[in-house]
Amino acid sequence: MKSMSIPKHIPAERVFAFDLVDDVEAGGLHDAHVALHGRAPDVFYTPLNGGHWMVTRMVDAQKVMTDLDNYSSMDVLPQMPWPLPRLNLPPQDMDAPDHLRYRLLLLRFLAPKEVNKLEPGIRCLMSELIDAVLAKGGTEFVADIAVPLPVKTFMGMMHMDLTRYAEFVRWANGILASRTTRQRLLPFIRMNAYLRSLIRIRKRAPSDDPVSMLLAAEVNGEKLTDKRVLEVCNLLFLAGLDTVTNALTFITRHLAENPADQQRLRENPDQIPGAIEEFLRRYAFVTVMRRVKHDTELNGALLRAGDKVIVSLPAACNDERAFGCPMHVDLDRPRPGHIAFNTGPHNCAGAPMARIELRVFLEEWLARVPPFHLVEAQKCEMRGGNIMAMETLRLAW
Repeated sequence: MKSMSIPKHIPAERVFAFDLVDDVEAGGLHDAHVALHGRAPDVFYTPLNGGHWMVTRMVDAQKVMTDLDNYSSMDVLPQMPWPLPRLNLPPQDMDAPDHLRYRLLLLRFLAPKEVNKLEPGIRCLMSELIDAVLAKGGTEFVADIAVPLPVKTFMGMMHMDLTRYAEFVRWANGILASRTTRQRLLPFIRMNAYLRSLIRIRKRAPSDDPVSMLLAAEVNGEKLTDKRVLEVCNLLFLAGLDTVTNALTFITRHLAENPADQQRLRENPDQIPGAIEEFLRRYAFVTVMRRVKHDTELNGALLRAGDKVIVSLPAACNDERAFGCPMHVDLDRPRPGHIAFNTGPHNCAGAPMARIELRVFLEEWLARVPPFHLVEAQKCEMRGGNIMAMETLRLAW
């Protein structure tokens, strides 16, 4: 990735050329982030990918996520290619007080008591997915399980046409897995065309789905515009699919490589919720972007207003200063205070749904699928970037 010039206020000792995409793919997804603890300053500036600060330690990550006076969530997303307008994803890219107002709208259907109502449907879907692969003695896990579980769950919650599942997957992969903004353009346009048509349908015939709820909602005494409803739907689409897929894949790879952990959870399904938290800590895969609002200091580094900051949650969640033997999955570890779902006011609103999907998956999978392992000699395709992913995972039993 082309290097940018280094701003004058950044001293040479704070510069370390880390490529969030290419260095991660070459060095192993999580290993590349965690290795920064020994290779780079805790807070450093990389001139690659447009130039930005990187934060790798738990205490600094928590500071950035909770210091709303100095760090903003606004204007951090990349510019879409002309002629598209700037991409907005409310409330993710909002600051107070608007952030809370729109977050409360999401909680009307993403709060724990609401997503708990979806569990029977998720369990039924998981059973169907297992039925389709069980007799085969193996599976390409990403395509057969990790993608359809969250995508079909999301489509069901939104009352979408499940016959268009394959299109949704192509759009999601095109937007999330492409290396350049221009490559994301066509699937983004197609996804937005579908969402616009869905908004028009819900305006004519409201239902009990999130789109109808958003169309009927008010913020500051005013109804949401169709444009704002579309922006919120974009967030739900982009944030709710790829993240659960990646969590499922990293967890399953760990269990395939660690038969003792696999067997323990088979014999003790009551330990699955606690194990999920340890898996999320160890295999956190998201980075979070912020913009510096005012000149400030962070762990000895001088950050100027307008600087871009990327917080590595994989590095923070595997910080040896915060966790003993962090790279080791310890199912007896006291419930870890990880930040895999972020922390502070912007902690992931969809975390309750993600946890239900992960729990139901493990309960059903470990109850029905025999002991499984990785297919030998496979090359698991990896993807670096702001959301790290394994794109293939072949299992056998």
